[in-house]
Amino acid sequence: MQGREIGLIGLGKMGKNIAIQMHNKKYDVVVWNRSKDPVRELEKSGIRSTETVKQMVETLKGNRTIWVMLPSGDVTVEFVTDLIKIMQKGDTIIDGSNSFYKESSMLHSKAKENGIEYLDAGCSGGPSGALNGMSIMVGGDREVFDRYEELFKDLSVKEGYLYTGKAGSGHFVKMAHNAIEYGMMQAIGEGLELIEEGPYKGDTDLVKVCKLWNNGSVIRGYLMELAERALAKDKHLSSIVPYVQDNGEGRYAVHTAIDYDVPLGIITNSLYTRFESRSDKKFQRRMLAALRHEFGGHDVKTEEK
Repeated sequence: MQGREIGLIGLGKMGKNIAIQMHNKKYDVVVWNRSKDPVRELEKSGIRSTETVKQMVETLKGNRTIWVMLPSGDVTVEFVTDLIKIMQKGDTIIDGSNSFYKESSMLHSKAKENGIEYLDAGCSGGPSGALNGMSIMVGGDREVFDRYEELFKDLSVKEGYLYTGKAGSGHFVKMAHNAIEYGMMQAIGEGLELIEEGPYKGDTDLVKVCKLWNNGSVIRGYLMELAERALAKDKHLSSIVPYVQDNGEGRYAVHTAIDYDVPLGIITNSLYTRFESRSDKKFQRRMLAALRHEFGGHDVKTEEK
């Protein structure tokens, strides 16, 4: 990249910390965000800001670089499309969202038509990684990646970035990563519930179990560390409502698996478990009970009117 000046759009939990990490690595960062609270916070650290995206484009010099860190889907597509209209030939957009890889491939083509470079950069590590070093998966033209390799190296942990191939591949690999994460989280939840509700209920300390498993066991890892941390705050997670959102990556993975005839049983089941956690629709379970009663005379529990 030309010089060390870079624009960053989107100051959510990860975007704000990426801006700090860039600033700490001596990049001249210019930020924009719809909400101004994180902007004011970063300004106190000496990071510049602009009132509009158009002003950011006008403020940056030479061959501009703008990193977009917005929610996946329509928001990112609209912002990047608008950026393409006001940026100039030779400028570069780095898309750090979790966008569907087909959308990323489309945005790459649209950018190229206007003489603008585009890289899709799937970023893993959460807010902590954004601040201290992420794992970054980058798709796009190889020569453009080579030009920005130092930036990706600066923002990642040691050996924490990879050129994954042509446009869209960065977000595709990140999609597979997040799908695996869904399955791993589901397995951790199920295994710990078995201990929590099983024959030794009340005898076994789940915090100590997670700590043990993080020392030498084959399932040790970051997610297990997070499980230990969560249980240390609330031993039975009694303060947490069992309502689990999804960010879309699991859906993208399941749709893609269908397109390519790839069996994705565990990941699909983990996605459906999240759907079920958010649903107050009980019809299908009522139907199961009714059918058992009809064909076998099995008892059903009835709700009082």
